[in-house]
Amino acid sequence: MHDSPFNQKNILTAVFLSLVIIIISTYIQLNDKRTKIVFCDVGQGDAAYIRIKNRVDVLIDAGPDRKVLSCLGRHMPFWDRKFELVFLSHHDKDHYNGLNFLIDRYQINKIVTVNYRFDNQGYRHLEAKIRTKNINYTYAYQGAYYQVNNYAFSIYWPPKDLKSYDSNDYSLILVLEVKKPAGRFRAAFTGDASSYAMNSLSKQSFDKVSLLKIPHHGSKNGLTNYFLDLADPEVGVISVGKNNQYNHPSKYVLDLLEAKNIKIRRTDKDGDIIIKIPNSKSQITN
Repeated sequence: MHDSPFNQKNILTAVFLSLVIIIISTYIQLNDKRTKIVFCDVGQGDAAYIRIKNRVDVLIDAGPDRKVLSCLGRHMPFWDRKFELVFLSHHDKDHYNGLNFLIDRYQINKIVTVNYRFDNQGYRHLEAKIRTKNINYTYAYQGAYYQVNNYAFSIYWPPKDLKSYDSNDYSLILVLEVKKPAGRFRAAFTGDASSYAMNSLSKQSFDKVSLLKIPHHGSKNGLTNYFLDLADPEVGVISVGKNNQYNHPSKYVLDLLEAKNIKIRRTDKDGDIIIKIPNSKSQITN
């Protein structure tokens, strides 16, 4: 008769080694003060998680379903259960629906979104849930500004007087900016912003960015050559589902980015995309 490989000594050794790994991992997490942006792989949808200096948590969109929770489980410290700020770019299900699951698991201090009223029963249900949880809920317009530590979120679109029947015309265009000793880092988040919104921004108001979240999952009805010249990013991130029914991203958008030698990252190919912002130059890892 053979001895079982799962004897008490082996089990205790395995438990000890697991604890050591957890302690080391937690220590590294606690002492990494770099801000990170994670473009979550949530399929055909948008969700970007931002951890500012390992202290403050921000979410921009929440994806179509509960996949956002899996992403947060991978990248948000397990002991932190609070979001200081959540932006919803607009009221399409593939951007807002994950918030229904997020609200049940995390404390949310403030939600910022756009003010328009199309017939959207699903979003009305979410608003009722937000009210039940007594979450601070507000609308943002062009010119709004949100300060988090030395990081600023600036709203460039939509204007308060916008009138349109296209929900994508209302999608937030917001820029995260941090001033560093070696310069500044700017990241633009564009939701499903339409070509109309993109082309309405002026050269006087919109400045170059380091990183651009490509609008509308790379749809040909989003990104324009005019806006790409304004933003002039080093990296373009496309949040898109694998083998999606819309054939996103479009060849037109990919050709635009390649023609300007912009590095392309895609969640359908790369999974979660992690951007870390140290004190010098931004670093993109996977």
